[in-house]
Amino acid sequence: MNSILAPKSPIHRCGVLAASAGFLWVILAGPAYWVAGGLGLEGLTYSAFLCTLPGCVLFLVIPFLGFAQNKAFAFLAGSGLRMFAVLAATLLLHEIRAELGLRQFLSWLVVFYSVTLLIETLLIVGSLETEAASDESKSDGVVVS
Repeated sequence: MNSILAPKSPIHRCGVLAASAGFLWVILAGPAYWVAGGLGLEGLTYSAFLCTLPGCVLFLVIPFLGFAQNKAFAFLAGSGLRMFAVLAATLLLHEIRAELGLRQFLSWLVVFYSVTLLIETLLIVGSLETEAASDESKSDGVVVS
């Protein structure tokens, strides 16, 4: 099974997540500019970055944390990391750029948070299923391409 939602490489998973966030940014750039002008684009960019970075970090550390074969732990770690990172960065950004409010930043953050969490979950579930199937085929002596 060779699906875009089932890449084996952590770098590939990170690339799929980043490309998806970039595609979403392009789709939302017009509405963000229409609603809040330049500050809307700035908030949209911060939202994309803040929601993509924790997912990429998770994909890169999953193999080293010992729960690469457990979807529930991988999902829980990803959700916790994303929530902590986005919350901390949002509070920091609010102190630095107080003019980025609901229309300029927070509304786009909710959209990016939801979509990137969905994509991250699909990538975790798909990649772990692919790895499990690959491990089973290797143990049976059958090579799957």
